[in-house]
Amino acid sequence: MAISAFASSKRILRLIALFRFSKALLLILAGAGALQLLRPEVAARAVEWVRAYPFAMRALQSPEHLEIAAAGAFCYAALFTTEGTGLWLEKRWAEYLTVIATISFIPFEVWEIVRKVTVVRVVLLVSNIAIVIYLIWRLTRQHRFGGIAR
Repeated sequence: MAISAFASSKRILRLIALFRFSKALLLILAGAGALQLLRPEVAARAVEWVRAYPFAMRALQSPEHLEIAAAGAFCYAALFTTEGTGLWLEKRWAEYLTVIATISFIPFEVWEIVRKVTVVRVVLLVSNIAIVIYLIWRLTRQHRFGGIAR
């Protein structure tokens, strides 16, 4: 691989890692926000804001729902942080993990778009598909040409 192609490949991995870190940060904030809703005064204000969103209202129905939502957010944040760290360090296992995890989320992303099309949902889906395609291309190319095992 030429030096410029190597540098470009490294930059793309770093961009994907930053994307994963940003998702992790958003999920940590969401989890912390869900835990804040366990406080009655915060929950009362939140109920006023989310009356228009039935799914969010169901999450606010009990402390157990909030705790489950927070735990789920923190688990996904841990996954994205692991992916991002491994990609930043150019570890092959992280490329495999990212492909598998991202592919597993795509049906849910498609379902959300079917329910309601938004620009953000479409951009996230297209970004995740592009990431999967790039990483699969990179992994098969490394395997074919005897890339360094990391």
